[in-house]
Amino acid sequence: MTSNDLSYLYSLTNEYRSIRYDLRNMRALSAALGNPQDAFRCVLIAGTNGKGSVAKLLSSMMPEAGMYTSPHLVRLNERIRVDDREISDEDLHEVFETVKHAASTAKDLLYPPTYFEIVTAMAFLYFRDRVKFAVLEVGLGGRLDATNIVEQDVSVITSIGIDHQQFLGDTIDEVAAEKAGIIKGREPVIVGPNADLPVIRQRAGSRLIAVKPADLHKYPHLRPQLLGRHQIDNIAVAIRAAECLGVPEGDIVRGVNRATWPGRLERIGRFLLDGAHNVSAARALAAFLKEFYPQGVWMIFGVMADKQFEEMIAILNPHAQQLIFTRPQNSRAKDPAHLQRLVPGSYAASTVTEAIHYARLRAPSDATVLICGSLYLIGEARDLVKRFKP
Repeated sequence: MTSNDLSYLYSLTNEYRSIRYDLRNMRALSAALGNPQDAFRCVLIAGTNGKGSVAKLLSSMMPEAGMYTSPHLVRLNERIRVDDREISDEDLHEVFETVKHAASTAKDLLYPPTYFEIVTAMAFLYFRDRVKFAVLEVGLGGRLDATNIVEQDVSVITSIGIDHQQFLGDTIDEVAAEKAGIIKGREPVIVGPNADLPVIRQRAGSRLIAVKPADLHKYPHLRPQLLGRHQIDNIAVAIRAAECLGVPEGDIVRGVNRATWPGRLERIGRFLLDGAHNVSAARALAAFLKEFYPQGVWMIFGVMADKQFEEMIAILNPHAQQLIFTRPQNSRAKDPAHLQRLVPGSYAASTVTEAIHYARLRAPSDATVLICGSLYLIGEARDLVKRFKP
């Protein structure tokens, strides 16, 4: 994909615009492409946290399936895969040009398609002639998300927490109602332990399957690589969805045991990277640190300004020997100088590079350096820390 292609894509408004309307725009764009989403079966995964991990687990169990996730850490290609094979630059350019042309000629568009609508259509188009099944992660919410034009075989709702309040609502019930909007009316609905809520039960009816981690006792040979107790819930959800899809037990076990997910409690040398980007994820990260790093860590933290950053910092600060605030190269990122004022004794670095160099020079040689707070931060930091020897 060329730099001009990417510049055009990044100039478009994001999913925050489309979620204010309805799915007519995405349906019109897909119709202009011949409705590629109808050419393969799929599972659709919504949730506040954990949906990317569940998508990766399912993809590892079904290596011939397509996988569509968001956001990417470094390259747009990461979002569209078959097994661990990212879409090539050439194929990405080809589907982009096709979708771009369709966007200019499609009838009944309410507005020029957004970045997320374009990329989602690109994924559907890429999968059309390549896979029989796809694992699809919802981008934002569910009811009005661009992915929600599919007729999935299984619906999954991993977890419910407060995030993106300006679009999804200020209460758990409001958020749950938006996530439950993916449910179509005939498919099994798999819900994680903290997504088993009345509004979701009402929408799913008798098709709801509530997952409990204790269900994993049926699989004694599981040896997951994904770190954190919260991943036990995600593994249980992924396994139950796979069972509904008829995935053989051997493939389920192999998939769980080989699945890795960059930027989610990922260890690279002395660095630990986790894209905990909201309060619920910060709590899960804090629980992990309490159990495995009781002495604390050096912590590099950067966050988007629209997040509940004060509460996130309050949750994570007790586990930090030293807090270093920074910001990724994103216009929505919170100013680290403002964050520094919230924590006496903390340090503010104007760039991610500066933050990492500060930690490498000042942190004791045996200290773990945690980088967290935003997937945008992880994407920028990951390439930097990979250059250093363990």
